[in-house]
Order: sequence, then structure tokens, then C-alpha cells
Amino acid sequence: MSASIRFGHCELQPHERRLLIHGEPAVLGARAFDVLLALAQRAGELVAKNELMDIVWPDVVVEENNLQVQISTLRKLLGPEAIATIPGRGYRFTVRIQEEAPPTVEATAGARPSIAVLPFANLSGDSEQEYFADGLAEDIIASLARSSWLFVIARNSSFTYRQSNLSFGAICRELGVRYLVAGSVRRAGDKLRVSAELVDGARGETAWADRFDRSLTDLFSVQDEISSTIAGTIEPVFLRREETRAVNHEARDIQHWDLLMRARWNFWRSTAPNNLEARRLLEQALKIKPNDSASLALLSFTYMADAWRGRSDDPEKLIRHANYYAMEAVRNDDHDSYAHFTLGTALSCINKLEAAMAEQRRALDLYPNFAAAAGELGRLLAFSARADEAMVELQRAIQCSPSDPHLSLWMRSQALACFVCGEYEQAVNHAMEAVAKRPDWFFNYYLLAACQAAAGHLERAREAMEEGRRTMPVYNMLTLKIGHPFADPAHLDKFVNALRIAGWEG
Repeated sequence: MSASIRFGHCELQPHERRLLIHGEPAVLGARAFDVLLALAQRAGELVAKNELMDIVWPDVVVEENNLQVQISTLRKLLGPEAIATIPGRGYRFTVRIQEEAPPTVEATAGARPSIAVLPFANLSGDSEQEYFADGLAEDIIASLARSSWLFVIARNSSFTYRQSNLSFGAICRELGVRYLVAGSVRRAGDKLRVSAELVDGARGETAWADRFDRSLTDLFSVQDEISSTIAGTIEPVFLRREETRAVNHEARDIQHWDLLMRARWNFWRSTAPNNLEARRLLEQALKIKPNDSASLALLSFTYMADAWRGRSDDPEKLIRHANYYAMEAVRNDDHDSYAHFTLGTALSCINKLEAAMAEQRRALDLYPNFAAAAGELGRLLAFSARADEAMVELQRAIQCSPSDPHLSLWMRSQALACFVCGEYEQAVNHAMEAVAKRPDWFFNYYLLAACQAAAGHLERAREAMEEGRRTMPVYNMLTLKIGHPFADPAHLDKFVNALRIAGWEG
């Protein structure tokens, strides 16, 4: 492959031996360039360590850590998710290689169109109404995601572009999608104005735009109308199916929906007070609609969040509550992918790994682009010492939601997969990437401490442990087991021993 290789906002020029990022030459050593070229030329394929070393250092015997140094350099330049480590085997370039020219609408016929929905701008003049605008965008994402032919970027990735200065075309390129939905909401009393547009990123033009002036009671018909029109604009042949889906939705209650959106808004903020407020709002929502699967699932997660963060003297009681509400969510709607995802996560907290993985697979059957379910399945596979399978699912999660604020969790799971199979240096690298993404999450530091200790870096292990203690002073064995469901007790013992070497007294 001698022509330029384009991916994301980068262009790799083999003849010139040059990497351009946003059109500007990047500082890149000769060895790192050779590694990148070898991986990019076989994007998506596993390239063995020995093969890479033969390409980059022909007829020279070098230590494997020389290759790891070059991989680390490339990850710092391109992002940690660009190159996946397959423990004990090699590396895979995971960024999608672009075509030489953007495909036309005709060329994409028969392939699944891709789309991202940005958070809707709140024009109500009241910051308290931001949750309302977010909720509208989330419901449109959920409606579009029901189509098996349409690839919808996860909410967590698209919402990172809130108030972004990037052009719509640039956002499309970064997310790797063809279409983008943007809009605004103005709510005044019982009146609602929603503006939305569909941008064709490949052509750099607005494919469709409209404004909806409605009474607040018509909110759901507006959401369904927007979703159906967008889907029909992308691929007219599916218009009738989308319209049919839109008119067949279940009747919904505006007061219940308002409470659920407020609860979601609070839950995403992760603090103890926000989590309690989310629970209070969900309990109110369930008084209005007792069998609502979405409310039950989110209520389950509020209990798991408190258990994971050690916010109770009786975490097992919290997990019992979490499992109960997750089971109720599935019982009330067996076709709700989020309910199955929630139940799988709750089951993992009581070490029922096989049942937990079955629930995540069911969630992915219902919604193949469900990044969180793929990430959770990868985590469970890591705890089951199935590292290769874990890495595949974790890369699937990253691909479905490449800018996810919870990317740290998937990097953390990559570290666990490497730790379990004895790849301690690689475990350290992934754990450090997880810490860099979310330095406010205490459990990332505890994991880093264990990985550093296992790799023999005792001073660094103690430093990570000190930071872990600073962010979470009380972290005992019971809380640790809830969040670390190792299938093999020997792996739990290995992890605990590494923590104790680092200075943990739990």
C-alpha cells in the first residue's frame, strides 16, 4: 500500500515517511513510523509481536520492551484506543481507515448508514431545564437505535461535543459517522419549540431541517416525528417501516418522563447527593408508572453505585436491592436492552458470571451497538481469564462509543485482562491510561497499584496506593469483592497480594 492512508484527522504518507495530524506534520521517530505503517496497512488484523519486530528491526536482536516503547509513543499521539493489545500475541490497529474519497449517498445504499445525535441546546433561559433538552436528544437516540440497519453512536460519545467549536463536518469525521443531528429546545410554560437539522457530513450540507411548535403534551409525537423523518431522509426505502414504528409507540405520561429525565441527569453526575436525588426522583416516577422498565433499571444502578463506592456499612443489602429492581425491569420488558444490561451488571456483583454474561449478550442481541453492554461483557470475560475474548469486546465498546466519558472503565478492564494472564507491563500501561482518563475514580489508582506491584515497580505501586487512599480512605475486602468478581479464587488472591505489597491494609 503506497498511497496515503487516512484515518480520523490523520494522514499517513508512506513515500514521504510523514504523519499529518490536522494537516500538520507530527514529530515521529523512524521506528515509531515503521510500527504505525505496519499496523495501519493491516488495520483491524492482529499483527504478531515477532512480526512487528522483524519489520522494524530486521536482522537485529532487540528486547521486546523496545517495541512497547514505540507502541506507547503512538498511543500518546493518536489516543490510547487506536492500538489494541492482544495479550501474549501482538497488536491490532483499531481506527477505521477512510476511503480515498467520501462515499456518495448512492454508494452507501444497502450499507448501514451511521449517525450521531448531539445534545440539544437549551434556549429556555433557565439552566435548570438542561435536563429537559438532554432528555429529548436521548429519546431520539433511543428511537433511532431501534433500527437494525442504522448505526447510532452512543450518547456518551456524541454528548462530549456539547458547545463544541468544531464544525459539523469535523465532528462527523472524529466520530466516524456520515450524518449528524443537531437541534435546540425552547420551553415556556406549556409551550414547546423544537428545532432540528440533519447534516450530511460527507457532503457538508444540511439534508433536512424543521421546526416544531407544539403544546408540551405533544412532546412524544414531536420526538417520533423527528426520528422518523431523519431515518426516512437517510434511506427512503425504510420510511414506511419507520413511520409505522413511530405511530405504534406506547402511550407515555409527561410527568413520569420528566421525573425520569431529572433522575438520569442526577445519576450521570456520580456524587453521593446526586445519586440520592436520582433515587428519590425514580421512586416518584415509579408511583406514577410502577412497571416502567427504564425507571426500575436506573434505580437498580443507584444502589450498585453506592455499593461500589463504599457508601454503606452493608453493601450486600444494596446489591440485593439492585438485583431485585434489575430483575423487575427485565420481567416487565424482556425486550429492553438496558434492562438486560442492568441485570447482568447486578448479577456480576454476586459473582454469577455466566448468568451475567448471558444477560450482556442478550442486551447486545437487542441492540448490537450498545457500547456499555460490550464493555461490561469484556470486563466479565477479563475476570473469567478469557483475555482474548475480553479484548475483542472491549474494542467493540470503544468503536461504538469512541469519545465516551466512561472510556476509562474499558481501559481498566483491558488492564485487568492483562493482569490475569500475567502481562503485567501491559497491565500497567492500560491502568495508567485509565487513571489519565478519570483521575477522580479511586478504583483506578488501586488497580494501578496492583499492576505496578505485580510488575515489580514497588515505589510506583506505593505512590498509586497513596493516591487511592487519598481519594477513597476506606476500602475493605467486602467492597473490593463486589467490584472484582474473579472467576478463579487464585486470581483474586493474586490481586489482593499485589495490593498488599503496594501497602493496602484492607
